[in-house]
Parts: sequence; structure tokens; C-alpha cells
Amino acid sequence: MRTKLNLAASLIAGLIFGLSANAQKTVIKKAALPANAQTFLKTHFAKQEPTYILEDKEILSKEYKVQFANKLEIEFDGKGNWKEIDGKSASIPASIIPSKIASYVKTNFAKDKITKIEKGTLGYEAKLSNGLELKFNSKGEFIKIAK
Repeated sequence: MRTKLNLAASLIAGLIFGLSANAQKTVIKKAALPANAQTFLKTHFAKQEPTYILEDKEILSKEYKVQFANKLEIEFDGKGNWKEIDGKSASIPASIIPSKIASYVKTNFAKDKITKIEKGTLGYEAKLSNGLELKFNSKGEFIKIAK
């Protein structure tokens, strides 16, 4: 019985290691991004060229990371929808921030800027220049201060 349990544990560990070892990151051109990501970059970053674009392929998914010279990073899912925008302590473009979130931050944290925003299945998380992290639902309505 113990031998079968050890064998099963070894097989599962080997499978997990094999799947993670199969992940590949490659540098790609902007034209190789999904159409949604290309449109997003044209709309919000028309005057900037990325310093690099990475495609991260895993067994069941694909993601993209775009970085600009000012170190701003954008992560896209496999369909080209943005997941995260990180200004690395610089404010991110206002045109990206949902209007309800921008309004809430302007009203309640007038001196601070949004330096990072993440979009998840349950809503948004925005990091401010003062270090606070704010959580919003998918409609952009404030939920709580996370940190």
C-alpha cells in the first residue's frame, strides 16, 4: 500500500514538473500580438514603441507581456485583453482607468495617482502612489482598501 502511495506521489510530482518545464517565453514582434492587444496599444500608447514583447506559452494558456522604455509593463491574456498595467511608481495613462475608479480616486485621494491596475474576474485592484491598494468590483464600484 505504501509503495503504491509513493508511486502515485512520484507520478504526480513528475507530471507537475513536466508541465511547468514545458512553459516557453519568446520575444515576438508587435504584429504577432492578438488583435485586441494591438488595438489597445494603438489607442493608449500610439507614440511609444515597446522595448520588448514576450509571449509566454504554457500547456493550456498563453500570455503576453509588453514593456516600454519608461519601464511601464502591460500583461495581456491569450485573447489580447489586458490583465495588468504596472507603471513602476509612475502614474498610468488616465485613458486606461475605468471612469468610476478614476472618479473615486480623484475624489478621495486627490494628491495620489494610480501606479498599477489589475483586472480580474471579480473586479479591479488599483495601487496608488501612496502605497494603498484599493479593490473595486467589476462595475468599478469601490469595495475596500486592501492594504
